[in-house]
Amino acid sequence: MQTILDLISNATMQAWIWGPLMGVLFGVIFAGVTNPPTVNEPVTVIQTTQKFITNNVVVNQQRSGNTSDSGGAGAILIAMALGGIFLVWKYAIHVELIHYSLWALLTTLLSFGLTTALVSLFKGQFTSNSWGIYIVAPMAILAGCGRLLVLAKDSFNPKLTELAAQHAFFDFYMNSLSAYGRSLVICQMFGMVLIFLVMICTGVALLHYLSLMNQRSYGPLRGLWMFLTRVTMFFSGKSWFLLLVGGLVLSYLLIEPGSIPTWITQE
Repeated sequence: MQTILDLISNATMQAWIWGPLMGVLFGVIFAGVTNPPTVNEPVTVIQTTQKFITNNVVVNQQRSGNTSDSGGAGAILIAMALGGIFLVWKYAIHVELIHYSLWALLTTLLSFGLTTALVSLFKGQFTSNSWGIYIVAPMAILAGCGRLLVLAKDSFNPKLTELAAQHAFFDFYMNSLSAYGRSLVICQMFGMVLIFLVMICTGVALLHYLSLMNQRSYGPLRGLWMFLTRVTMFFSGKSWFLLLVGGLVLSYLLIEPGSIPTWITQE
């Protein structure tokens, strides 16, 4: 029993085995019980989106508020600076676990998207070439995230983890790292955060178009597909893909040692 628990909790197994299996399982369940689209349903992505918006009333409530309080601003800035130093220290210590966790998320998203897309293809859901573009594009962005994770792992010196484990967070940041070392770790940490956000947003965008595609047919999960389409409608449109590509490029510049980390420390 303990061996099974160790295999389940093992970071490598989660990244390369359990994550993809879960993605395939959910993809088969979600798309496998969905019927092909009916004859009167729209064909292209734009037609399907327009019909869905027309048939579903979406109420957006905007709340705005503006409060200003200058008191304590200095204390907040100091707390944020110390918090940033602490996070850099923690990132250096747990960098390997962070990489494996992001790999697990990435492989889950990719396997889910690929499985759902293939099952939908076999069921006749790809009624126009536009569906292929809107499904392949986010998966290509996810593949780019995987390439950046490899770059981040290769460019991070394992000796930084040893230094972080041997020193307190403030001493590690101020005394153990050079100016370039500080900019390298800070930039990579923000780059990894950005990769995580890009993966989440891309996964939601992928889910939106898969849901939009499958809600055209009548089956036991049609209500679920319609619900997912409605709650992910914010990620509809080409502008989001351009924004995600921009986030991918910025992540590269943050993680690549010769880019932003070097530019910051140049005299």
